[in-house]
Amino acid sequence: MKRWLIGVFIVVGVIGLIFYLFISNKNVEPPYIKISGNIETTEINIGFKISGRIVHLSVQEGDRVAKGQEIARLDDEDLRQRLELARATLKSSQARLEKMLAGSRPEEVKEAETRFQQAQFDFENKKTQYERMKTLFDGRVIPRETLDNAEAKFKIAKAALEGAMEAYKLVKEGPRKEDIEDGRAQVEQARASLKLAETQLGYTVLHSPISGIVLVKSAEKGEVVNPGTSILTLADIVNVWLKAYIPETELSRVEWGQEVIVTTDLRPRKEYKGKIAFISSQSEFTPKQIQTEKERVTLVYRIKVDIPNPDRELKPGMPADGRILMSSVSLGKK
Repeated sequence: MKRWLIGVFIVVGVIGLIFYLFISNKNVEPPYIKISGNIETTEINIGFKISGRIVHLSVQEGDRVAKGQEIARLDDEDLRQRLELARATLKSSQARLEKMLAGSRPEEVKEAETRFQQAQFDFENKKTQYERMKTLFDGRVIPRETLDNAEAKFKIAKAALEGAMEAYKLVKEGPRKEDIEDGRAQVEQARASLKLAETQLGYTVLHSPISGIVLVKSAEKGEVVNPGTSILTLADIVNVWLKAYIPETELSRVEWGQEVIVTTDLRPRKEYKGKIAFISSQSEFTPKQIQTEKERVTLVYRIKVDIPNPDRELKPGMPADGRILMSSVSLGKK
């Protein structure tokens, strides 16, 4: 009889202990917070900085590209011609400036002096002839046409003399300070034009700014595109993140840098390690596409979990679940 009573007491005690533990555990916070969301990544729209016709486009949607890889090219024939013209203009302006700075050579001065003397002799000769024809015309010896012809030759000789005299003065005295400054300005302008031509020619080649995959191809070879028009959308799938939401009641248990274990429906047994990289400071209602109608009216905070993805297994838009692991500090928060 005593043994039977002892057995009853033991059973009742065990049941009581289990009940006590069950009640106590209701007040113990779980060691993690469950979250759900979608995998997202950085998407970049790229295009040319200048307009032109696409002559080369080497990628298709789904292709992988490396950072710095050439992926498209515009027709550059016109810009190459502009570049050659800019180079020739710079070379010519530099030569003129160097000649002004070096001054005239003795033989150039002598040659200018000779031309001036010849022009002076011709002017005196034409002047004498004109004065003689004028006297004859006044005496009604020659017709008006002969006088006009002599006057025209005199004026031509006078203009030639003035030009030869100015040229002789220039080579003898050297260029003025203003002429040298103007020459320097022309060189700088030509140098700037060359740099612009080189820059624009460089804009005909499009390189990938990131390593990733081609999500969208918006243009084809042969199309004429405008500056800034997107021709490709690239995604960095090596560095992805989980966009999820936590309820307001759990906010105090979450902190930046906290470890998160992420799983997907596609590979439910594989775990990806991530860390919380962003916690929104503004609450919002749960997005309509998340959870049930009841949960959609709950105030939540958006979080971002960075996940290394070297094997590129996680894809943009993929549904994923996560467990935010509680540290000892987080477990102590209420």
